[in-house]
Amino acid sequence: MRMSKECQGETATRQHSLTSLEPALLFLSEYFTPAKLMDIYVPLLGAFNHHLLVRLVGALGIINVCSSLIKWSVPAYRPYWWIREHNETDLLEQYQGTCETTAAFPSSHCLSLTVFTYLLVFFLLRHFNLFGRHLKDVGNTVVILASTCMVLSRIYLAAQFSHQCILSCIAAIVALRIFDKYSETLYTLTWFKSVSVVFGMSIFPVIIYFGMLQLDLDPHWSVRMAFKWCSDPAQLRHEDSSIFVLGRDFGYIMGVVLSTPIYKCYKTKSNPAKRLPAVLVLEVLNYYVRLVTPKNYGRVAFVAYEYVRNIIHSFTLLTILPNVSG
Repeated sequence: MRMSKECQGETATRQHSLTSLEPALLFLSEYFTPAKLMDIYVPLLGAFNHHLLVRLVGALGIINVCSSLIKWSVPAYRPYWWIREHNETDLLEQYQGTCETTAAFPSSHCLSLTVFTYLLVFFLLRHFNLFGRHLKDVGNTVVILASTCMVLSRIYLAAQFSHQCILSCIAAIVALRIFDKYSETLYTLTWFKSVSVVFGMSIFPVIIYFGMLQLDLDPHWSVRMAFKWCSDPAQLRHEDSSIFVLGRDFGYIMGVVLSTPIYKCYKTKSNPAKRLPAVLVLEVLNYYVRLVTPKNYGRVAFVAYEYVRNIIHSFTLLTILPNVSG
């Protein structure tokens, strides 16, 4: 119990020491979620350069689906769950972003923002022919600062422990290095191979689900923990559940692999004057379709709808828009 109280006091102290930065920290977690990056920022930036769009969509698609698989497979407590499970009192403040219903590791916020910032910063350096060691150091500094801000945001919301956030940022950089190393192979994968790989990966959540049931484990343990300890259950959202996130991320990556081979997408040149209006129309439609997600017709309909929505979204970005607005 002593260790629990020390951890509680340390976590609460970190949160209270950041109170002066509260508006900025809340803003980061609310407006730079993985969903908003994929649905808003990536398409808008991609309207100006299709090469950047392909890299962002491809990298975020792979990173997010791996993240959701780990969250589904590995139980990792969030600070406000862990503290309330081990202590009768709670010194932590809870916010809208605190009451998430997935496992805590990896931090999808930290993963996505690190990947997004890294690809954007170094794309801009290459695009404007800004080479040199010092400029590379500046780029690395920008990535570290962006990641650090998100880490502080997640700690302040008591959504993740500091080690979970830091490990997520490191994992994002390692994954990007691997992605760059094997990018030529990834870009030339055939349609059949790509779709087969994603179908194979999609079997893992099913196997894990029934494996948990056989071991008398609750596959939806994180949702129950969130309902148990969230001070305001009204803050819990269907869109944050593990099974919804799996549907979203597998749908997004399926739309990417349906566009393979990626090198054909990469060769496409964009005309911002034509592409931007088309992207705006697409994202308004996507936003409306997301708003009418069926939440009262059972879990299967709920996840299937989100899966199909994301297939259409990413496939349209990589394949249909370039043909319509070249």
